Amino acid sequence: AGDFEMRKAKIRGVESTGMICSERELGISKDHSGIMVLEEKAPLGKPLIEYLDYDDYILTFELTPNRADSMSAIGIARDMAALASTKLRKPEFNLSESSEKAGDYIKVSIEDRHGCPRYAARVIRNVKIAPSPWWIKKKLLMSGIRPISSVVDVTNLVMLETGHPLHAFDLDRFGSDEVVVRKAGQGEKFTTLDGQEHELTPEVLLITNGKKAVAAGGVMGGLDSEVGDDTTSVLLEAAYFDPSVIRKSRKRLNTVSESSSRFEKGADPNGIPYAIDRAAFLLQEVCGGEVLSGIVDCYPQKIEPVTVSFRPKRCNYVLGIDISEDRMKEIFTNLEFTVEGSGQLEVTVPTFRPDVEREVDLIEEVARIEGYDTIPDAVANIGSLFTPRHPVDTFRDEVRKILTGVGFDEMVGHGLADSQFARLLNPESPQLRLINTVSKELDVMRNSLVPTALTVISHNISHRSLDLRLFEIGKAYFPPDKNGAWREDLRILLAVTGSTSNGWREHPRPLDFYDLTGGLEQLADHFHWPQLSFEAAEVPFLEDDISFNLLIGGQSSGVIGKVSSSILGKLDIKQPVFIAEVEVERLIPMSRPLIEFTQLPLYPAAPRDLAIVVADNVQVGELVSMVKRTAGGLAESVRIFDLYTGKQIENGRKSVAVSITYRSREGSLSSEQVDDLQQKVVDSLKQMFNAEIRDK
Repeated sequence: AGDFEMRKAKIRGVESTGMICSERELGISKDHSGIMVLEEKAPLGKPLIEYLDYDDYILTFELTPNRADSMSAIGIARDMAALASTKLRKPEFNLSESSEKAGDYIKVSIEDRHGCPRYAARVIRNVKIAPSPWWIKKKLLMSGIRPISSVVDVTNLVMLETGHPLHAFDLDRFGSDEVVVRKAGQGEKFTTLDGQEHELTPEVLLITNGKKAVAAGGVMGGLDSEVGDDTTSVLLEAAYFDPSVIRKSRKRLNTVSESSSRFEKGADPNGIPYAIDRAAFLLQEVCGGEVLSGIVDCYPQKIEPVTVSFRPKRCNYVLGIDISEDRMKEIFTNLEFTVEGSGQLEVTVPTFRPDVEREVDLIEEVARIEGYDTIPDAVANIGSLFTPRHPVDTFRDEVRKILTGVGFDEMVGHGLADSQFARLLNPESPQLRLINTVSKELDVMRNSLVPTALTVISHNISHRSLDLRLFEIGKAYFPPDKNGAWREDLRILLAVTGSTSNGWREHPRPLDFYDLTGGLEQLADHFHWPQLSFEAAEVPFLEDDISFNLLIGGQSSGVIGKVSSSILGKLDIKQPVFIAEVEVERLIPMSRPLIEFTQLPLYPAAPRDLAIVVADNVQVGELVSMVKRTAGGLAESVRIFDLYTGKQIENGRKSVAVSITYRSREGSLSSEQVDDLQQKVVDSLKQMFNAEIRDK
């Protein structure tokens, strides 16, 4: 074989045209232990390849790692049957059992149920060990496996047929009538079939006789209990081992076997009875053994097949082809899946296909069997790559861009809160409780972004990060209303605390209410929201004198103010915190972040200043709104530039200085027109707010 050439030679002076060859020299196998001996009835002159029935084809399949079921003749045949639109026919056999029970000779127990979920055994007595018949040897040789003895060859043949590795022990040398599957002890010694002694760790799974190890489960048998020429009773093992456990055992033993490679990829726990019965039948045929009645099967927790919902219409949509529901059912049935229902199918996937778990996996099976070549070519729909983003996503990005641009940092909080702390902040707001809580402190879905923000601020301050400008855009959650509808509100939260940074042009100053409103005004200007205004209100977690409802376009849209010292004290925060929470669900449709250009004014402006005294409880936002309404669109801007209380102002009142810029887009305003407008404004302020005009 290869570099070996058969030629004439002289032996003791006599020319010989024949040679005595081993199987390796003939290219039949790797066996070079002796010459190959043919049967006496072998016909002279017949080509050896015909005599050995070697005139055959060997098919080589490249399998993906997820298709462990195809590492067998039956697995390949199953797919080929489905491709041919027919059903698989497995090898049939009629196993004859004796009246004696296998359970009287052997007991099985599993201590490591994770590593070995199932272990089954059969007992075959009165076997006669001999070389295997040629038809078995041939199958093994053509599959790249060296024949050893009839018992070992049968277990290897069944492994090739079914994909399930088996192992045979000499029952008389086993050492007890009990099989115990357990983890190895730290430092435990074990000698494998190849004569190597190994020092083990608990990562290795062992098959033991209750006293000592007889095999490394799923990897290799032990030297003490192997089947030999004098074996008469066989203990046949068929088990299912966890792939991750076998991988660790194999690495620890530094060995690779046909068994370990299959167990690592995943065997079929429910295919064990067929495999062990098939092996028992062949041993009976080849070795003349007596198969004892029954399988000793330890299977504490049965591994059930999964059932997957499957929509034929969805399958056709995904594949872009039209396959009938009946054809899909036929494909699944030929793959030995169980199908029930119509319209929406319930497909039960056997345990030999652990790679099929979801509907999309079943769609792949349909495409694979029907043929990928049947799927028509189609030009990609490039338009779908440019699908407009959801308005909420665009809005979120714009908020982030604006607020980070004016010095705020984003915080990302989870949706959970401490029910007691949340109740303290807002006693009247309903809470959505969790059934399975992450922790005792996070037992409700938050109904406000404020608890998250205060917790974040407390955490940062405890780590000496004292100067903070933070924002979050996230959701608040509420339990079902009387109609059973759940509610999630998108909100924006802004918070400031500490001081501004020290710069070369200015000294640090405390961050205050106006730094907070500045961030809100940036958002309002960018999104073209209606007018921002504040209305004094009692908010449970805010100080009484700086506690407001936030109005946008005259509608209540949130709260703003200074967090009360009692709340801050519970979080060990010793510096003022200003906070605003805005409900933005209704604002998103009216948000227009696009830049709008207006024509530059063509006519001059006429500025006027006005100082008035009003009651303390009058909101400056109301004053601004009144001025704009009275001017009828001719007030281009109204700005408060001074607030004063103290000397010369009676108690309970305050002085407000207002700068008004008048301008018309239709022509120049005369001094008389401006004076008339100013007087109308003054009269309205006196009437509505009992205002007094201060002398300059």
